[in-house]
Amino acid sequence: MLISRRGALMAGGSVMMVRAARAQSWPDRPIRVIVPYAAGGADQFIRPLQDGMTQALGQAIVIESAPGGGGALGANRVRTAPPDGHTLLFAGTGALTAVPRLQKLGYSIADFAPIANLIAIPYVLAARRDAAFTDMASFLKAAKARPEGLTYGTPGTGSTPHLIAEAMAKAAGIRMLHVPYSGIATAAVALLAGDIDLVMGAPGNIMPLMERGVRPLAQTGAARIAPLPELPTLREAGLPVELVTRFGFFAPRHTDAAILDRLARLVLTGAAGPAYVEAMHRGFNEVEPLDRARFQAFLEAEDKATAQWLQALDLG
Repeated sequence: MLISRRGALMAGGSVMMVRAARAQSWPDRPIRVIVPYAAGGADQFIRPLQDGMTQALGQAIVIESAPGGGGALGANRVRTAPPDGHTLLFAGTGALTAVPRLQKLGYSIADFAPIANLIAIPYVLAARRDAAFTDMASFLKAAKARPEGLTYGTPGTGSTPHLIAEAMAKAAGIRMLHVPYSGIATAAVALLAGDIDLVMGAPGNIMPLMERGVRPLAQTGAARIAPLPELPTLREAGLPVELVTRFGFFAPRHTDAAILDRLARLVLTGAAGPAYVEAMHRGFNEVEPLDRARFQAFLEAEDKATAQWLQALDLG
């Protein structure tokens, strides 16, 4: 059947009108935000925004933890959800760049629409309270004396903490045994119980454990961040390794741009509030609001760099 140019234009216009109508009526039910880690981890970054977004949208914002596979389980749930703006992902970018490559999964960054970034943090390497080492120098000496004798926990295989720990080990010429957990909170429990020797995780989860004797050894950023002025970097320990990770909101691919824009405005407005910034700094986290375009650019650059990094580590 032949379709005239006028008919094609009319059909295209009808699709645009339907999309516009859907965007205007959105949201018409509660919005689920899937956080693909154990509760008590990355969900802490968005709970201060939950009430404000609920009021602005007129629908409940429901935060659901879906741990597993270093973020893969929750990410895949959002990937396969209808692109109607009612199911979102809040995750570290490694769940979309490193995890699918390392675990040979069937998704990539192309399956998601970035909305806005909230947080950019280094990770913290910390030792259990009764460890024989108390700083990076003594840790590296102990690790070299016990190849694969020291164990370290992360939020999962392929997670960014896993990769930065492997990069650190390669740069230092040491070998450790990786123990993956469902989230950083469960890894921290194992550290406190003495089940593992070290943990690599977000500062908001690690630094409060100092009160229970856990010893932070280093942070992974290029420079010390304001909430952690006393903690040295890996570079200061002589290791040419640096990394920060970003945590932001994503939607399934093909979600209407008007919905994405509205969500981005809400997120960025909340992130700019002094109360939110102060709360994040109290939790040892740096706020880095990025709009859709800038977040997309960072994500594409990280995806390319991650592929090269995994190849260099013989993990990809």
